[in-house]
Amino acid sequence: MNIGKMLCGVTGLALVLAAAPALHAQRGPGGPMDRGFGGGFGEFRMGSPVTGAPYSATRTITHVQKLDNGATITHTTVIKEARDSNGRFYRETVSENPAHNVTEYSVFDPVNRVSIHWNSASKQASLMHLPDPSQFQSHWANGPKADGAAGPRFHGNNRPAATTESLGSKTIGGLVADGNRTTRVIAAGAQGNDVALTITHESWVSSDLKIEVMRTDSDPRNGTTTVELSNISRDEPAASLFQAPAGYTVQEHTPGTRGGFKAAP
Repeated sequence: MNIGKMLCGVTGLALVLAAAPALHAQRGPGGPMDRGFGGGFGEFRMGSPVTGAPYSATRTITHVQKLDNGATITHTTVIKEARDSNGRFYRETVSENPAHNVTEYSVFDPVNRVSIHWNSASKQASLMHLPDPSQFQSHWANGPKADGAAGPRFHGNNRPAATTESLGSKTIGGLVADGNRTTRVIAAGAQGNDVALTITHESWVSSDLKIEVMRTDSDPRNGTTTVELSNISRDEPAASLFQAPAGYTVQEHTPGTRGGFKAAP
C-alpha cells in the first residue's frame, strides 16, 4: 500500500474520531483551525498533543435550519469528552435518534500513536496504529503541489475575503475564553444569489485548556450551528476511559501492511 492510500485510511479513521458533526476537540498552542471557514470541528494533531491540562466536559452541538415556509429543522448532538494529562482524548457520542440506541466511543492517543473506536451495539473494537507524524508532514508538504489545481480550487482567490475582529474575553463555564468573529460576504451574483450573503463564524477559546468552549456558525444557505461546552471539570479523568472495555475483542490495524488486521483479546 503506498503512502497516499495509507494516509487516506488514516484520515478516514480520524474523521470517525472527529465524530462527524464535529468538534474542535483539541488543537496545539495555535488554537482552533478554521477549516474552510466554519468547517468541521475535531482536528487532532499527533505532533503537538496538549499535555498537563486534563479536563472532562459535555459538548452540545445544535444545528437549526429555517425553511421557506417558516418551519425549522433542529438537530442536536450531545458528546461527552475528556482529555488526560498525557494528551489522550476520549469522546462518547449519543445517537440523536432514539430508535437507533447506539453510543459511539472514540479514543485518540497521540503519545502511543493509536486510535480506538467501538460502540455499544457490539463487543468489538477497532484499534489503528497511526504512522509517525513526519509522514503526515511530508505528505502535506509535497502532496498539494502535485495535485495540480485541487488546492487552488478550494483555497483560491474565488473565496470571498474575510474580516476578523476580536470580541475580547469572557468567562464561559468557569473558563476565561478569548473570542473572535470572522465575517465573509458573498457578493450578489457570485453564486447565483440575488442579494449579498453574510456568513459569520464566532469562536471562543480557552487559552488555559486550549479548547474551544463556544462556537456559532451562521450561514443563510445552511442555517445556524452552535456548539457549547458545559459541565467542565479540571480533574484527571479515569484511565479506563482511554481503552476498550473489558471483554471486547480488539481488531488491530497497521496501515501499509497487507491485510493489516489481527485480533487481540
